[in-house]
Amino acid sequence: MLFDNSTSMRRYVLRTGLISLVPSLIIVIALAQSGIMNEDTGPEFKGSPIELLITIVIIGPPIETLLMGPVLWVLSRITKRQVRLAALSALVWAGLHSLSAPAWGLGVFWPFFVFSCSYLAWRRRAWWRAILVTSCVHAFQNILPAIAVITTQ
Repeated sequence: MLFDNSTSMRRYVLRTGLISLVPSLIIVIALAQSGIMNEDTGPEFKGSPIELLITIVIIGPPIETLLMGPVLWVLSRITKRQVRLAALSALVWAGLHSLSAPAWGLGVFWPFFVFSCSYLAWRRRAWWRAILVTSCVHAFQNILPAIAVITTQ
């Protein structure tokens, strides 16, 4: 399902955005309930509400997606299997996010697995489609957390 690019880009973004968002919300809630993710261990965002919204939803996703291409290219030297490649990519991205806030990496592993699958699926059609679709799935994923960050500041 994540590697099926035979549907319209719009439908893929909606479907895959939900596949990314719903489990990640469950993961983050579980991490918060267990005390693993809290104000001290989670990410800290600074800026005005509009700056945060623009950064988290509009600017961040395309930048990280553009960086995802080279990461996947390097990791493809380790394995050509798409699911393993996406999982390795998600580990890299979780590690990078953990550098900012340790528990954050646990919360972003699943979404980045989904984003990596999206990139790999749409890269077969065209590079620009991989960037566009994956950025949109990522923005879909980030909209609720962005609203949460803005409203709890």
